[in-house]
Amino acid sequence: MKKILVLLVSATMATAAMSAGFGLYEASARGNVLGGALVGSTGDASANYFNPANLTDLTNMSVVVGATFINPFCDVDVDGHPQTKMNPGWFVAPTFYASVPLPLDFAFGWGNYSEFGLGTKYGRHWDLAGDTLETTMKQYTFNPNLAWKPLDWWSVAAGFRMSYIQFENFKEPHHGENFYYDAVGMALPQFPNAYHLKSHLKGDDWDFGYNLATSVKIATNLSVGVVYRSRIRHNIKGDFNLRGGVDTPLGRVSQHEDLHAGAKLTLPQSVTFGGNWDATQKLRFGTAVTWTEWSSVETIRFRIPKYGYSENLKWHNAWRFGLGGEYDLLDWMTVRTGYVYDRDPCNNGTTMLPAGDRHIIGLGTGFKLTENLRLDLGYNFIMMEDSDRTIHLRQMSGAEETHKFSASNSFSHLVSASLTYSF
Repeated sequence: MKKILVLLVSATMATAAMSAGFGLYEASARGNVLGGALVGSTGDASANYFNPANLTDLTNMSVVVGATFINPFCDVDVDGHPQTKMNPGWFVAPTFYASVPLPLDFAFGWGNYSEFGLGTKYGRHWDLAGDTLETTMKQYTFNPNLAWKPLDWWSVAAGFRMSYIQFENFKEPHHGENFYYDAVGMALPQFPNAYHLKSHLKGDDWDFGYNLATSVKIATNLSVGVVYRSRIRHNIKGDFNLRGGVDTPLGRVSQHEDLHAGAKLTLPQSVTFGGNWDATQKLRFGTAVTWTEWSSVETIRFRIPKYGYSENLKWHNAWRFGLGGEYDLLDWMTVRTGYVYDRDPCNNGTTMLPAGDRHIIGLGTGFKLTENLRLDLGYNFIMMEDSDRTIHLRQMSGAEETHKFSASNSFSHLVSASLTYSF
């Protein structure tokens, strides 16, 4: 029993926590379409995310409220056998920003947004049900910022990031394995597919980090900026439940376990830099480049009562490149487009998120509803390159079982909307 608990809990925690490439960059409808290219100049309270130093450019109090709806899906096969399509449905990433000008060229801002998250869902009893059936990770950042403009052409900012993370994982541990008999140290072929188990893990945590930013106006129509976000070290605590039965020579033996488990997960630090150029009064361009230190989550350490476990991920640092442009078609209407190339940081196999470099195309528009109110709408289409991953499943014997996991026709729809009001 001790052996099965160690394997079940540690494997469940591993798949829940080590999802590859789980960064989210969907911070506003306008920013989504422009590929995040609002680092040098932002123009509204979403500067709290794109570059808090740009808060000093806002002369009035501003509020931005919005959300992005995300639907990822792909075709999968295991060892050449087609499986049920991966399609977890729609996920929502809400955003809220506020900015307040202060005396002496200071400005205060507040941002609520998501920096990380994932969602996958596969069919029941699929070939890798022992790795995962369904996983969701939700993270929310609560971010006050203080910006200051010491010179007419130079602004700086610092912020405090309060991070809340929650994850939930369902799986069928040891799905498809023959019963393993400890007394003789071998699997019994007369008891095939003996493990009829389902596990559920749910945990959460609060932790803290910070961000630093600066922006420089090189000319009246050209500005650049840099944003640094620190690591956040989460100490996740949760509950693990195991239900079901195991077919043995003595008949089916019921399994029912409830225990606590935990994990340490480091969210990576990142640096974003970019620039914005007003080509004309109506035509504007921008670019943004982000480097993320995914290697900081190379090892996940798990805490299990009386046991310990580590998982080596060997992720590599990754780059994200975005550019976009917008044009004021009418006094009350703006059209936008953008493109992003997002590198996949994952080396080790996981079924938590379809792997592969991403190409993102954005289209959107903005409407000036009144003198102080603007509505922005956006649509992004994500195309993920086909990829193969080697998945290692730990069997009851302690041996590793290797499978080839392939993802193809991997796409995501992103639909976003934001309302901006200036007082």
